[in-house]
Amino acid sequence: MQGMFRRWVATSLTGMAIAGCALMAPYPALALSEEQILRKLESIPVFLIVNSDGQSLTASVGEATDEEIQVPIVFLNSTEAENFLTEATNEGSPIANGAQLAVLPLDEVYSEASSQLDSPNTLVYIPSAVSVQWATQIAQQEFQGVPLYAAIDLEREQYLLTGDNQLPMFFSFTDLQSQVSALIESNPTIEESIGIEVTTLEGILSNMAANDPDIDQFLELVQFVPSSQTLEYLETLIEESSE
Repeated sequence: MQGMFRRWVATSLTGMAIAGCALMAPYPALALSEEQILRKLESIPVFLIVNSDGQSLTASVGEATDEEIQVPIVFLNSTEAENFLTEATNEGSPIANGAQLAVLPLDEVYSEASSQLDSPNTLVYIPSAVSVQWATQIAQQEFQGVPLYAAIDLEREQYLLTGDNQLPMFFSFTDLQSQVSALIESNPTIEESIGIEVTTLEGILSNMAANDPDIDQFLELVQFVPSSQTLEYLETLIEESSE
């Protein structure tokens, strides 16, 4: 498995649109509507730190001018959110007073931002530190943003699609690694031709909102896959609440 990872690092593709173009059908593309974007985001659990009034922790975006705005801080991983809250508590920060963790689907946060901000893309996303470490190794440079991982066919320079013509983009490298390992176990001859690409959630969302006909057909195939760690965390919350 470690040898496979080294090949992924050495041969990873960074041209998302170029690789994606090979998958596009030869008919005119239609821009993704906000409804389509929201449907794709509803499967992504995110974590907000909210005060006793239900207001979320925010960050300043823009220069210190009249144009500076406050936008929600959106954690993609429960561990990062809990660590942030614990550190604030230990430091005696006013942020921690009455604060708690709230779990929401990303489509709700994105929709709310669309109605209140000039662009929902101004949301501040906090990725998993472990995921960023993996992304940095794969990209072989400092990685900025929330990593998304996808498997690619190196020979054809195409993304690997599911049987129902979807392109899974994983928030967890190890989740993708497990899926690819299962494919290789069932068909060892494909090991040399499978690679991995890492891109960012922010980049995908920005492209979805851009109404670019050159890549919209590709973006319609994207299916976000939350990390198994996050899903397990939510299952634990449900079990605890039902006791």
